[in-house]
Amino acid sequence: MKKLFCLLLLVLSCPLHAQPQTVGDIHITTTRIDPAVVARKFPLKTGDTFIPRLYEEAQNKLHDMRLFKKLDFSTQPHDGKVDISINAQDGYYFFPLTFFSSGDKDVFFLSLFEGNFLKKGETAFATAGISDDGYSFSGGISLEDNFFLVSFTKLDTQLRFYDDFWSSTYGVLNVAKDKDEYGDPLYQWDMRDYKLRLLYARTLGDFNLFLSPEFKNVSYNTQADAGNHNQWTAGLSYRRNIRTSAGMGALFGFGLSDKKKMLADLPAAQYAYAADLSFTWGGKWSGADYDITKLSATALWQAETRSRHTFFLQLKGQNAYGSPFSDQILSTDLLGGQGRYRRLIRGSRGAGVTVSFLYYLLRDNMGLLSLQPFYELAYVYAGGAYRNHSGAGATLAYKFWRFPFPLGINYTQNLSDNSHTVSFVAGGSF
Repeated sequence: MKKLFCLLLLVLSCPLHAQPQTVGDIHITTTRIDPAVVARKFPLKTGDTFIPRLYEEAQNKLHDMRLFKKLDFSTQPHDGKVDISINAQDGYYFFPLTFFSSGDKDVFFLSLFEGNFLKKGETAFATAGISDDGYSFSGGISLEDNFFLVSFTKLDTQLRFYDDFWSSTYGVLNVAKDKDEYGDPLYQWDMRDYKLRLLYARTLGDFNLFLSPEFKNVSYNTQADAGNHNQWTAGLSYRRNIRTSAGMGALFGFGLSDKKKMLADLPAAQYAYAADLSFTWGGKWSGADYDITKLSATALWQAETRSRHTFFLQLKGQNAYGSPFSDQILSTDLLGGQGRYRRLIRGSRGAGVTVSFLYYLLRDNMGLLSLQPFYELAYVYAGGAYRNHSGAGATLAYKFWRFPFPLGINYTQNLSDNSHTVSFVAGGSF
């Protein structure tokens, strides 16, 4: 009885809950970037409750800036507080990139990338492309939580139409040889398209808001919706645990501060989520000759195994609400971008799903060798019925840590028209 009484006194003398620690002083040292920029990007603030999980997520926010060669974090507990020290090794870079492709269509592409030259953690780019079908230019800058973009495209090309509502893909950088695969089309239109687009986006935590006016004029050599298609798009995006790529600074070692971490296995499976919602509107008030209304929604779920292999599930839906031909839904926009297709279906509304699995055959200090099989399916309402565009295939690619684009080969089987495409991959296909 005496022992039981002593044990009871011991239990009552212990606090029922440990007092939570709070974040104390945050010390930041950098090589070049303004430490205040790093402080604003680091979510934990003095006085916040110190939770290891939130501390880990705050570190990832700095890694995702993709401007540091090295990031060292340390903590020092005292008097119920935890002081945090951050040592960021950064610099700046300029890098030009160009490529040329010749064959069915000649394509020349030139770009320039810049990072942290203004010591504000900014990244900027300017790109230009020219081909037989026209030319395009775009430039943008990301400055802390703000992003600005301006782009201009001029197309002077052909739209080719085939059986079952298939039509050719098009674009300045597109080199799809649909005529070689399918022969002469049922009919074709000459199209001239001028498009100027502006965009402003702002990041608010895991959310991103954007507003984009677009000034567009289209003309055809036939009876179609020629004229102005000026429109405005507003949207909201959500990202949770979606990692950003290293960017062009990786060539100089920037953006690889979490490389060692990425080579290590995860302690447990990790999940990531993304969602996008946008609304497009145009009419007389915007200077358009037609009423334009479009709604688009996307959802993405990722499951990453302990060995970093990743399963992707993506759902998309769009509705053009009777918008004119030039603003209809494209089946390739409803797919996940894994496949390469020479033709597409356009219609008034549609939905798509993509599933893929990224399997790493090799992970080492030089780079990543991966195989990514995929299946994607879209249904587009055209000609009074829903018509499917589906494909399956795989991409085998190698990505150097010091070069942000994968290099490899993609095979796509169009399951809807039984065609197939083999293309090289270098951050895309060409």
